[in-house]
Amino acid sequence: MTENPDGVQLKRYRPIAEALAVLIATFPLAVGLHLPTLWFLLPFGVIALTKRSFGTYGLTLSRPGGPAFHLTLLAAVFLPYVVGHYLLAHWWSGMSLHLRLPPLFLRAIVDQVLLIGLPEEFFFRGYLQTECDRSCGKPYTFLGAQWGVGLLIAAALFAVCHVVHGGPARLIVFFPGLLYGWLRARTGTILVPAFYHAGSNLLMQIMVASLSR
Repeated sequence: MTENPDGVQLKRYRPIAEALAVLIATFPLAVGLHLPTLWFLLPFGVIALTKRSFGTYGLTLSRPGGPAFHLTLLAAVFLPYVVGHYLLAHWWSGMSLHLRLPPLFLRAIVDQVLLIGLPEEFFFRGYLQTECDRSCGKPYTFLGAQWGVGLLIAAALFAVCHVVHGGPARLIVFFPGLLYGWLRARTGTILVPAFYHAGSNLLMQIMVASLSR
């Protein structure tokens, strides 16, 4: 018996359809009820109920990258960010840099890691990107990471979901979303992008607290 081509196509795109349905359910609950942990709990429940491997969705530390990898990445990404942020603020607004930590910084570390970085990365890079990759494949390689359009889809939806807080300017998070997606593909874990996500937000808080006229 010949398999129906329409059925094959439907089966192929079932993972991405499921992921979008979970996103539609999660977004109003997580944002409207101010419960960011739902970004973690809802896809976790779907994966558990369907008896899939959590390792497939990045809950693993199989290859997190060595010290040289992370030092190189920090120098390549965070250092230019700090220098560029300072120069723009200095030239545009006449601000000076006086290093200081924002108030309640230790609490901010916990919040950014456990309430922001980990839940959002598990949803967008662990669950959503993985499901998109199951539908669309990963035909490309970049700096040791196999990736596909799922990385772009996850980064784009990640950015769109940020528009509700901050307006269209928040679409800029599409670009760090690309970095987090690449880290997920490169390391195989969502823990690495979760810590980079939290670190990026904390670094921004430090820069805002440290710049003054």
